Amino acid sequence: MNIDLEFDGQEVRWGGVGRFKASTALPGFQRPEFQCVPDKGPVPEGLYKVFVRDMGDARDDGKNRCNLSPAWGMQRIPRGDAAGDCEPFWANWGNNRARMEPADPQTRQACAIRRGGFYMHDSTKGYSHGCIEVDPGFFTVLKSSGLARTRGHLIIKVKYVAGRETNGGTYVAN
Repeated sequence: MNIDLEFDGQEVRWGGVGRFKASTALPGFQRPEFQCVPDKGPVPEGLYKVFVRDMGDARDDGKNRCNLSPAWGMQRIPRGDAAGDCEPFWANWGNNRARMEPADPQTRQACAIRRGGFYMHDSTKGYSHGCIEVDPGFFTVLKSSGLARTRGHLIIKVKYVAGRETNGGTYVAN
């Protein structure tokens, strides 16, 4: 399996393309030892497929709680007037997201409590609930690369540096 991207807890490296600041987990849980803590810890280490086919705009799941429906690709997140009353919630996603799924059995079984529903997304709050928050420039480069038209996914390897925080400095004050 060819690895396209590598995430060490502080940056996503895309060989021959660039490096992008990245963070994962909630404050207080931004350390590798918390990777099996659901909804708080970093995305578990392993190999993931990042689905990059353009799926258009993300949509509400219809339950009137401002939850976005899951999607198997890259999506734009409605913002401002297009988000309506959901703007404060959807702002936490940023403007773009791409679904991540385990690429092998070891990653799928990394934690005793199954974790899933991960995305790479470009918010700038400095944390996530287990997704990878990546510098917005990543999606700019991804979209201009044409890979969304020619490949269905990229492979990302998640491997943390022991004892080092999983906050790569993605917070941007508004």
